[in-house]
Amino acid sequence: MTSTRHLVSTLRGEIAKARQKRDTDTWFTEQRGRVLATLRNAMNVPETAVGLLVQVWPVVPAHVDEDAVHWLSDIGSELATVLPTSLRLAVAFRRAAQSLRVHGRLRLAAVHGIRELAIHRHRDDDPDATAAALHDLAATYSAQERWHKVVGCADEILETYLLHDDQVGIIYALDHLGSLMIQIGRHRAAARYLARADKAFERTPDCAGHAECLARLGLALSVLDDGAGARLAINRALALVADSNDSTAHTVREIVGRADSAEFRLEGD
Repeated sequence: MTSTRHLVSTLRGEIAKARQKRDTDTWFTEQRGRVLATLRNAMNVPETAVGLLVQVWPVVPAHVDEDAVHWLSDIGSELATVLPTSLRLAVAFRRAAQSLRVHGRLRLAAVHGIRELAIHRHRDDDPDATAAALHDLAATYSAQERWHKVVGCADEILETYLLHDDQVGIIYALDHLGSLMIQIGRHRAAARYLARADKAFERTPDCAGHAECLARLGLALSVLDDGAGARLAINRALALVADSNDSTAHTVREIVGRADSAEFRLEGD
Protein backbone atom coordinates (compact mmCIF):
# COMPACT_ATOMS: atom_id res chain seq x y z
CA MET A 1 0.00 0.00 0.00
CA THR A 2 2.86 2.37 0.79
CA SER A 3 4.26 1.71 -2.66
CA THR A 4 0.90 2.50 -4.26
CA ARG A 5 0.63 5.74 -2.33
CA HIS A 6 4.14 6.66 -3.41
CA LEU A 7 3.31 6.00 -7.08
CA VAL A 8 0.15 8.07 -6.79
CA SER A 9 1.97 10.90 -5.06
CA THR A 10 4.63 10.92 -7.79
CA LEU A 11 1.99 10.98 -10.50
CA ARG A 12 0.09 13.82 -8.83
CA GLY A 13 3.31 15.82 -8.64
CA GLU A 14 3.90 15.29 -12.36
CA ILE A 15 0.35 16.41 -13.16
CA ALA A 16 0.90 19.60 -11.18
CA LYS A 17 4.13 20.32 -13.09
CA ALA A 18 2.46 19.61 -16.45
CA ARG A 19 -0.33 22.04 -15.56
CA GLN A 20 2.21 24.71 -14.63
CA LYS A 21 3.90 24.23 -18.01
CA ARG A 22 0.49 24.20 -19.77
CA ASP A 23 1.51 20.95 -21.45
CA THR A 24 -1.01 18.51 -20.02
CA ASP A 25 -2.09 17.12 -23.42
CA THR A 26 1.42 15.94 -24.23
CA TRP A 27 1.98 14.66 -20.71
CA PHE A 28 -1.24 12.62 -20.62
CA THR A 29 -0.67 11.19 -24.10
CA GLU A 30 2.79 10.00 -23.09
CA GLN A 31 1.73 8.75 -19.65
CA ARG A 32 -1.71 7.34 -20.52
CA GLY A 33 -0.87 3.72 -19.74
CA ARG A 34 0.90 4.61 -16.52
CA VAL A 35 -2.01 6.77 -15.34
CA LEU A 36 -4.56 4.03 -15.91
CA ALA A 37 -2.37 1.36 -14.33
CA THR A 38 -1.69 3.48 -11.25
CA LEU A 39 -5.38 4.18 -10.83
CA ARG A 40 -6.17 0.49 -11.07
CA ASN A 41 -3.53 -0.37 -8.46
CA ALA A 42 -4.79 2.39 -6.18
CA MET A 43 -8.26 0.84 -6.04
CA ASN A 44 -7.04 -1.13 -3.01
CA VAL A 45 -6.98 2.22 -1.20
CA PRO A 46 -10.17 3.88 -2.51
CA GLU A 47 -9.55 7.30 -0.95
CA THR A 48 -6.13 7.42 -2.63
CA ALA A 49 -7.66 6.47 -5.98
CA VAL A 50 -10.26 9.22 -5.59
CA GLY A 51 -7.57 11.81 -4.90
CA LEU A 52 -5.78 10.84 -8.10
CA LEU A 53 -9.01 10.77 -10.14
CA VAL A 54 -9.76 14.35 -9.03
CA GLN A 55 -6.49 15.47 -10.61
CA VAL A 56 -6.60 13.25 -13.70
CA TRP A 57 -9.94 14.28 -15.22
CA PRO A 58 -9.02 17.95 -15.83
CA VAL A 59 -5.92 16.94 -17.81
CA VAL A 60 -7.60 14.38 -20.07
CA PRO A 61 -7.14 15.81 -23.58
CA ALA A 62 -9.91 16.17 -26.15
CA HIS A 63 -8.27 13.69 -28.53
CA VAL A 64 -7.90 10.86 -26.01
CA ASP A 65 -9.19 7.48 -27.18
CA GLU A 66 -12.65 6.22 -26.19
CA ASP A 67 -11.18 3.25 -24.33
CA ALA A 68 -9.31 5.52 -21.91
CA VAL A 69 -12.37 7.71 -21.31
CA HIS A 70 -14.62 4.75 -20.60
CA TRP A 71 -11.95 3.13 -18.44
CA LEU A 72 -11.74 6.27 -16.29
CA SER A 73 -15.52 6.38 -16.14
CA ASP A 74 -15.67 2.77 -14.98
CA ILE A 75 -13.13 3.48 -12.24
CA GLY A 76 -15.38 6.23 -10.95
CA SER A 77 -18.39 3.93 -11.02
CA GLU A 78 -16.52 1.32 -8.98
CA LEU A 79 -15.42 3.92 -6.45
CA ALA A 80 -19.01 5.12 -6.05
CA THR A 81 -20.06 1.67 -4.83
CA VAL A 82 -17.36 1.78 -2.13
CA LEU A 83 -17.60 5.47 -1.21
CA PRO A 84 -21.23 6.44 -1.91
CA THR A 85 -21.09 9.58 0.26
CA SER A 86 -17.57 10.81 -0.53
CA LEU A 87 -17.48 14.56 -1.17
CA ARG A 88 -14.05 14.13 -2.72
CA LEU A 89 -15.52 11.67 -5.21
CA ALA A 90 -18.28 14.19 -5.93
CA VAL A 91 -15.51 16.66 -6.86
CA ALA A 92 -14.00 14.06 -9.19
CA PHE A 93 -17.36 13.53 -10.90
CA ARG A 94 -17.84 17.31 -11.26
CA ARG A 95 -14.44 17.67 -12.87
CA ALA A 96 -15.16 14.71 -15.13
CA ALA A 97 -18.46 16.23 -16.24
CA GLN A 98 -16.86 19.60 -16.93
CA SER A 99 -13.96 18.08 -18.88
CA LEU A 100 -16.24 15.84 -20.92
CA ARG A 101 -18.65 18.70 -21.61
CA VAL A 102 -15.87 20.94 -22.92
CA HIS A 103 -14.74 18.12 -25.21
CA GLY A 104 -18.25 17.53 -26.54
CA ARG A 105 -18.75 14.14 -24.90
CA LEU A 106 -22.13 15.19 -23.58
CA ARG A 107 -23.69 11.80 -22.87
CA LEU A 108 -20.84 10.80 -20.58
CA ALA A 109 -20.79 14.28 -19.06
CA ALA A 110 -24.43 13.79 -18.05
CA VAL A 111 -23.61 10.38 -16.57
CA HIS A 112 -20.97 11.94 -14.32
CA GLY A 113 -23.25 14.82 -13.39
CA ILE A 114 -25.86 12.31 -12.29
CA ARG A 115 -23.25 10.44 -10.26
CA GLU A 116 -22.23 13.62 -8.46
CA LEU A 117 -25.86 14.44 -7.76
CA ALA A 118 -26.43 10.94 -6.34
CA ILE A 119 -23.77 11.56 -3.70
CA HIS A 120 -25.37 14.81 -2.55
CA ARG A 121 -28.84 13.28 -2.59
CA HIS A 122 -27.56 10.40 -0.47
CA ARG A 123 -25.97 12.76 2.07
CA ASP A 124 -28.90 15.19 2.06
CA ASP A 125 -27.04 17.54 4.40
CA ASP A 126 -26.14 20.53 2.21
CA PRO A 127 -28.83 22.02 -0.05
CA ASP A 128 -26.35 24.45 -1.59
CA ALA A 129 -24.08 21.59 -2.66
CA THR A 130 -27.06 19.71 -4.13
CA ALA A 131 -28.16 22.85 -5.97
CA ALA A 132 -24.65 23.38 -7.35
CA ALA A 133 -24.59 19.80 -8.65
CA LEU A 134 -27.97 20.33 -10.29
CA HIS A 135 -26.83 23.58 -11.90
CA ASP A 136 -23.78 21.82 -13.36
CA LEU A 137 -25.89 18.91 -14.62
CA ALA A 138 -28.31 21.42 -16.16
CA ALA A 139 -25.38 22.97 -18.06
CA THR A 140 -24.82 19.60 -19.75
CA TYR A 141 -28.52 19.17 -20.52
CA SER A 142 -28.57 22.70 -21.92
CA ALA A 143 -25.66 21.85 -24.23
CA GLN A 144 -27.72 18.85 -25.38
CA GLU A 145 -30.78 21.12 -25.79
CA ARG A 146 -32.75 18.81 -23.50
CA TRP A 147 -34.81 21.63 -22.08
CA HIS A 148 -37.24 19.42 -20.15
CA LYS A 149 -34.23 18.05 -18.26
CA VAL A 150 -32.94 21.58 -17.58
CA VAL A 151 -36.35 22.51 -16.16
CA GLY A 152 -36.35 19.30 -14.12
CA CYS A 153 -33.04 20.30 -12.53
CA ALA A 154 -34.40 23.75 -11.68
CA ASP A 155 -37.54 22.20 -10.17
CA GLU A 156 -35.41 19.91 -8.01
CA ILE A 157 -33.31 22.86 -6.82
CA LEU A 158 -36.49 24.55 -5.60
CA GLU A 159 -37.77 21.32 -4.03
CA THR A 160 -34.44 20.81 -2.26
CA TYR A 161 -34.51 24.25 -0.67
CA LEU A 162 -38.18 23.85 0.28
CA LEU A 163 -37.45 20.54 2.01
CA HIS A 164 -34.64 22.16 3.98
CA ASP A 165 -36.74 25.27 4.68
CA ASP A 166 -33.87 27.37 3.32
CA GLN A 167 -35.61 30.70 2.72
CA VAL A 168 -32.71 32.36 0.90
CA GLY A 169 -32.28 29.34 -1.34
CA ILE A 170 -36.01 29.30 -2.10
CA ILE A 171 -35.90 32.92 -3.27
CA TYR A 172 -33.05 32.36 -5.70
CA ALA A 173 -34.51 29.06 -6.91
CA LEU A 174 -37.79 30.83 -7.76
CA ASP A 175 -35.89 33.63 -9.50
CA HIS A 176 -33.82 31.09 -11.44
CA LEU A 177 -36.92 29.19 -12.53
CA GLY A 178 -38.54 32.41 -13.69
CA SER A 179 -35.48 33.37 -15.71
CA LEU A 180 -35.32 29.90 -17.23
CA MET A 181 -39.00 29.98 -18.20
CA ILE A 182 -38.41 33.26 -20.07
CA GLN A 183 -35.47 31.66 -21.85
CA ILE A 184 -37.60 28.77 -23.14
CA GLY A 185 -40.59 30.94 -23.96
CA ARG A 186 -42.93 29.92 -21.12
CA HIS A 187 -43.76 33.45 -20.03
CA ARG A 188 -46.91 32.67 -18.04
CA ALA A 189 -44.99 30.23 -15.84
CA ALA A 190 -42.15 32.77 -15.64
CA ALA A 191 -44.52 35.43 -14.31
CA ARG A 192 -45.82 33.08 -11.62
CA TYR A 193 -42.36 32.14 -10.37
CA LEU A 194 -41.05 35.72 -10.52
CA ALA A 195 -44.10 37.09 -8.69
CA ARG A 196 -43.42 34.61 -5.87
CA ALA A 197 -39.74 35.58 -5.86
CA ASP A 198 -40.68 39.28 -5.77
CA LYS A 199 -42.71 38.81 -2.59
CA ALA A 200 -39.90 36.80 -1.00
CA PHE A 201 -37.23 39.35 -1.98
CA GLU A 202 -39.13 41.99 -0.01
CA ARG A 203 -37.97 40.22 3.16
CA THR A 204 -34.28 40.39 2.20
CA PRO A 205 -31.70 43.19 1.89
CA ASP A 206 -30.71 42.06 -1.64
CA CYS A 207 -31.83 45.08 -3.65
CA ALA A 208 -29.73 44.07 -6.66
CA GLY A 209 -31.26 40.60 -6.93
CA HIS A 210 -34.72 42.03 -6.32
CA ALA A 211 -34.26 44.62 -9.08
CA GLU A 212 -33.26 41.98 -11.63
CA CYS A 213 -36.20 39.80 -10.57
CA LEU A 214 -38.63 42.69 -11.05
CA ALA A 215 -37.15 43.57 -14.43
CA ARG A 216 -37.62 39.99 -15.61
CA LEU A 217 -41.16 39.99 -14.21
CA GLY A 218 -41.83 43.14 -16.23
CA LEU A 219 -40.47 41.45 -19.34
CA ALA A 220 -42.66 38.37 -18.85
CA LEU A 221 -45.76 40.48 -18.24
CA SER A 222 -45.01 42.60 -21.32
CA VAL A 223 -44.94 39.50 -23.50
CA LEU A 224 -48.23 38.42 -21.89
CA ASP A 225 -49.75 41.80 -22.87
CA ASP A 226 -50.20 42.89 -19.24
CA GLY A 227 -49.01 46.43 -19.79
CA ALA A 228 -50.07 47.80 -16.41
CA GLY A 229 -48.45 44.97 -14.46
CA ALA A 230 -45.33 45.19 -16.59
CA ARG A 231 -44.97 48.92 -16.07
CA LEU A 232 -45.43 48.59 -12.30
CA ALA A 233 -42.75 45.89 -12.07
CA ILE A 234 -40.39 47.88 -14.30
CA ASN A 235 -40.82 51.09 -12.34
CA ARG A 236 -40.11 49.26 -9.09
CA ALA A 237 -36.99 47.68 -10.64
CA LEU A 238 -35.71 51.04 -11.88
CA ALA A 239 -36.37 52.63 -8.49
CA LEU A 240 -34.11 50.06 -6.83
CA VAL A 241 -31.17 50.93 -9.14
CA ALA A 242 -31.94 54.64 -9.58
CA ASP A 243 -28.75 55.78 -7.89
CA SER A 244 -26.53 53.02 -9.19
CA ASN A 245 -24.41 52.57 -12.30
CA ASP A 246 -22.93 49.15 -11.58
CA SER A 247 -23.32 45.90 -13.52
CA THR A 248 -26.66 45.15 -11.87
CA ALA A 249 -28.06 48.52 -12.95
CA HIS A 250 -26.89 47.88 -16.52
CA THR A 251 -28.46 44.41 -16.47
CA VAL A 252 -31.76 45.77 -15.17
CA ARG A 253 -31.85 48.50 -17.81
CA GLU A 254 -31.04 45.99 -20.53
CA ILE A 255 -33.94 43.76 -19.44
CA VAL A 256 -36.22 46.80 -19.18
CA GLY A 257 -35.25 47.71 -22.75
CA ARG A 258 -36.31 44.26 -23.90
CA ALA A 259 -39.57 44.61 -21.99
CA ASP A 260 -40.27 48.01 -23.56
CA SER A 261 -39.54 46.53 -26.98
CA ALA A 262 -41.93 43.64 -26.37
CA GLU A 263 -44.65 46.04 -25.21
CA PHE A 264 -44.10 48.26 -28.26
CA ARG A 265 -44.47 45.31 -30.63
CA LEU A 266 -47.68 44.22 -28.91
CA GLU A 267 -49.15 47.73 -29.18
CA GLY A 268 -48.30 47.78 -32.85
CA ASP A 269 -49.99 44.43 -33.63
